[in-house]
Amino acid sequence: MIEHAMTEYKKRVSEVRGGSKARPRDPNERRAQFEAYADIFKEPYPASITVTNWFIAAPGREIPIRIYSQKTDEKQPTIVYFHGGGYMSGSLYTHDTVVANLAAGTGAQIVAVHYRRAPENPYPAAVDDGFFTLQWLEKYADRYKIDLDRLAIAGDSAGGGLTAAISMMSRDRQGPKLAMQVLLYPGPMNTNIETDSYVRINHDPQFNKNDLEFYLKAYLSDKLDTKDPYAVPLQATNYADLPPAFIHVAELDPLYDEGLLYGERMNADGAKAEVRVAKNLEHSFLRAVTVSPEAREEAAYLYAAIKRGLRIG
Repeated sequence: MIEHAMTEYKKRVSEVRGGSKARPRDPNERRAQFEAYADIFKEPYPASITVTNWFIAAPGREIPIRIYSQKTDEKQPTIVYFHGGGYMSGSLYTHDTVVANLAAGTGAQIVAVHYRRAPENPYPAAVDDGFFTLQWLEKYADRYKIDLDRLAIAGDSAGGGLTAAISMMSRDRQGPKLAMQVLLYPGPMNTNIETDSYVRINHDPQFNKNDLEFYLKAYLSDKLDTKDPYAVPLQATNYADLPPAFIHVAELDPLYDEGLLYGERMNADGAKAEVRVAKNLEHSFLRAVTVSPEAREEAAYLYAAIKRGLRIG
């Protein structure tokens, strides 16, 4: 294990994941493993928020959501959040502490979405669930005290890829107007697994090019030649008129190049994107805030960026 600002975090996670062994290929085993290591850093809910579980009735299914609300009677800036996990293994449970901390740190209301997961429900299931949820929340904004002038979407890892895709879909299909999109160490959101960062940053036996290719194949039903931008947003040809983006990438992440490229293309097409590089940190650094001062510093920067974007405080 290389030494860096997440060394203590990685040691603890490695114990749960079985050391240097590759992660299981069975989706349910992988989900169970993710929940087990999410427990390592689970924290009590901050006193400033109230947490409620609900279900959105959609055609042929229900979409579970978890709402992290501020204790106020006023309309709230609201972020619709898509968890990571390679489009396969994450859940409301695995990301509970990350999202609760985000709500407390920003003062925004967060609606976390448990979309349908691959391989049982490959693309476009997750994107469809995300966009449906966004439209549903716009319709019931008064019920959930949502300030529609300060509505944003966000996600980490694969959820960052969904954030990009749903931002494009909302633009193209006259969906809700978004004040901001937030992508946290996003990806995979391209089918090119030979980028510099994929090849160069390959030290983690449990999060590397092969692991990311496994997720992509499950999510895309092995169709790695797709050009559909809602499936792989870096295949898009038009990044104009997207909501302003804050993109937080980790310097030691195989997905590093994808976040940079998304920001570059947005800016080239006249949209606004701020890219922040978390130095000496790996993928999922927001989970390491209790053991890494560098991760805490990056989390504080993220919260401040969101507060600026949503005009909070």
